[in-house]
Amino acid sequence: MNLKENWQKLHGSKKTFRNGVYASVLAVVVLVAVILLNLVVRALPSKYTEYDISTSDLFTLSETSRNLLHELQTDVKAYYLAVSGQEDANITRLLDRYADESSHFTWEQRDPVLYPTFAEKYEGASTGCVVLATAENYDVVSYNDMYPMDLEAYYYYGTQQYSFDAENCLTAGIAKVVRTTSYRMYELTGHGETALADDFTATLDNAGVAVEELNLTTAGAIPEDADELLINAPLADVTEAEAAMLTTYVENGGKVLVVTDFTINTPRLDAVLAACGMTRQEGLLVETDADHYPYGYPQTYLMPDVESNEIMAGMTTGMRVYMPIAQGIVQSEDSDYVLTPLLSTSDGAYSLLDYANAETIEKTDSDPEGSFALAVAAENTTTGARVVWINCPNALLSATNQSVSGGNAQMLGSIANWFNNEQTTAVINSKSLSATSLTVPNGAMIGLGLLFIFVLPIVCLIAGVVVCLIRRRR
Repeated sequence: MNLKENWQKLHGSKKTFRNGVYASVLAVVVLVAVILLNLVVRALPSKYTEYDISTSDLFTLSETSRNLLHELQTDVKAYYLAVSGQEDANITRLLDRYADESSHFTWEQRDPVLYPTFAEKYEGASTGCVVLATAENYDVVSYNDMYPMDLEAYYYYGTQQYSFDAENCLTAGIAKVVRTTSYRMYELTGHGETALADDFTATLDNAGVAVEELNLTTAGAIPEDADELLINAPLADVTEAEAAMLTTYVENGGKVLVVTDFTINTPRLDAVLAACGMTRQEGLLVETDADHYPYGYPQTYLMPDVESNEIMAGMTTGMRVYMPIAQGIVQSEDSDYVLTPLLSTSDGAYSLLDYANAETIEKTDSDPEGSFALAVAAENTTTGARVVWINCPNALLSATNQSVSGGNAQMLGSIANWFNNEQTTAVINSKSLSATSLTVPNGAMIGLGLLFIFVLPIVCLIAGVVVCLIRRRR
């Protein structure tokens, strides 16, 4: 009897030992698997492991940034200058997203305390900034540029509202440091032209284009380093000598952007454009489609369709342009130039011919109707000449541009890039840092209150009683 009991105890202890060994081995295997899985997950790009749930998509790169990074052929190293433990999580997450999109982009943090002389290598660098560097060039993106303050809200309402503009700054900075060529645009003066405001010159600067004034009467000739010319809404016609210079410049492969006011008579400037296959459509454009003019504004304040083509590729998807008071452009069918419409009205638009004497904008039987182009590009593939005509005097005004969140400036940048055969990079909108408030209607508040205070507790109580009764019967 004792022998049998001893054997059972020994057999039981062996079984227990085997089960213990099995459990220990299984625990080790599971632990190793968890560690390996953790390492694999950590090695994955952050775009697959971190989800952007912010209301304004703070860390989601735009199509513009992704395209630029995918086409990147030059190594770009970003240095984020921040004290360890005081990093801005918004900036570090965004830099991670940039690194995920291209093997040519890397970044690392530089602590000013550990590297006190590092910022001295880059002019304008300071704590909080991001330095974008290649082997031959660099650009400094300051903290204030990445977090601009709404000055209008500050001066009018006394509130400090900031937005997150880091993606626009970083993408523009990358485009700047990898660009090997700079360009010069001459802005004609002497005829009452409208000078470009800062929002337009900033866009051109991002495209590597420097703007300089040019008076053809005093200069006597178009400079040889002129990559492109801008004639922005002149209040008087060019002289015969100036028209001849412009004609020669275009015939020799020049690039010209012309913005005109249809209320100003400019026959000599019109002749230069007519030689490129473009003439005026008489009348004032009027829209009948409510989606093509702002709510509450006259139907002559146009928001035309942006045509999909190589020239307008720099426009952000869904971005609109604003063209208040415009005239159509007729395209010649037998021109030596290839004509491409850039902006067009809806099919329901019409051109009001007798606008000067009309008391209303109602269409008459003589007014032509249909879709009209109000911006057209002309290209001579033999000479390389490229001319863009926008028949709206308000196209390049700052107030007009701000009405569509920078859409008109994006259009200008796209045209400049097309002139220079450069990759189109759109301006990226700032992202709001304000949290969107969740509001619940009063009617819904009563129903939700009853649900959470009475219904759900009663349901849980009944479910508990049922479970207890079932268990007792077993």
